[in-house]
Amino acid sequence: MPNADLICEVRTTGGTYRDWLQVAISQSFDAAWQRNFSLICAEPNAVANFRLKPGDRVDIAIAGQVVIREGYIVNREAAYDANRHGVKIDGYSKAGVAAEGSIDSGTGQYRGYKLDAIANSVLKPYGVKFRIENPPAGANEPFPQVMVRYGESPFDLISRLCNQRGLWLRADADGTMVAGTKPDGTTATFVEGQNILAASCSIQMPKVAETIYNSQMHGNDTLFGKKASEIQARSSISDGIPGIVRKSLAEMPLDAKGIQLRTNMDAQAIESSRLRVSLTYAGWLKPDGSLWSLTDKVTVKSPMLFPTDSGQMQLKLWGYVYSQTEAGTTTTIEMVNAGAFAIKYPDAKADDASTDQARPKPNPMPQRERSEEPSDGDDERLRPSAVAIRNRRSATYDVWYRPSTTKPTSGRT
Repeated sequence: MPNADLICEVRTTGGTYRDWLQVAISQSFDAAWQRNFSLICAEPNAVANFRLKPGDRVDIAIAGQVVIREGYIVNREAAYDANRHGVKIDGYSKAGVAAEGSIDSGTGQYRGYKLDAIANSVLKPYGVKFRIENPPAGANEPFPQVMVRYGESPFDLISRLCNQRGLWLRADADGTMVAGTKPDGTTATFVEGQNILAASCSIQMPKVAETIYNSQMHGNDTLFGKKASEIQARSSISDGIPGIVRKSLAEMPLDAKGIQLRTNMDAQAIESSRLRVSLTYAGWLKPDGSLWSLTDKVTVKSPMLFPTDSGQMQLKLWGYVYSQTEAGTTTTIEMVNAGAFAIKYPDAKADDASTDQARPKPNPMPQRERSEEPSDGDDERLRPSAVAIRNRRSATYDVWYRPSTTKPTSGRT
């Protein structure tokens, strides 16, 4: 009798398919954020009854646990010759459609709305939901103004906004888009010579010691001058080349708190690229019998991989691939430095709630907060006054393209 822990099922309204020659199910914070699958059926009897086609909705389960619910088959390839006959299907979870079409949001602007309200508004036509999980301090603050770019997809907009709030984006099995990191759970341990089939480690020197972002805000009666036109934040990169600084301009207007979150996100991206560990083990399940979730804790003990005295590192899961071929059933996981998910304050030394530290309470923002889902873009009552328009012209636009001549500041502005 086949081992239930090694069976992949594709469940449809027309039946359940189990005869697969090859299986690949993946997710990562890179291109496979939405959960992808690729399956090949090559048994003659199975192919003869194979009726799956693009557009079909499917549930996919491995080892009896659902990893994709109500996903889409987006591609089907069939081929044969005198000796072989095979069919391959590819697809993704319900969240994948959010990257296909463009947003139709009326005026195309949102003023005073939080990230989750904007995201759920643009995702509603796709039947996809959004939530924030374990965010860093300040991530739930409303955006002063968000403009939808022409042709922008819901995923493109949400990803852009998540970058401004220091949030990594992924999809749950049911297609819900999730921003942030899940609370820490159990730790999986892999030991060289015991439960590791193959492993590799890449370590890179960070090119910069500090990253700086600049932004501007529309001026008004209470925000004007340099406070509106020269908003800056910085984050330090550990072990970077001393004196080497990277400067960037924020993709959208951000206040002092927002620009710090954007700067921290850039620092996290640098941290995620510094160390990459890839590891393959037998089977699909973790040592505790569960399946993987992105940002899971992983302990790797391998003196051949790490140039440290202990030969051990505490890492976090960046991506996984469940595979099955004629050679066997394996899982390959990719891990990064835990610092890729640790938001740093301006001194780059204290962690906030993205790690195990206590979360400080954010200072309230002096602006109207709107948490309800926007109906169609903007609100007449939130349009700027004539005084605000004058200040904006004098304090913002006439210096937007002019390089700052002031000495860079550190910390919060």
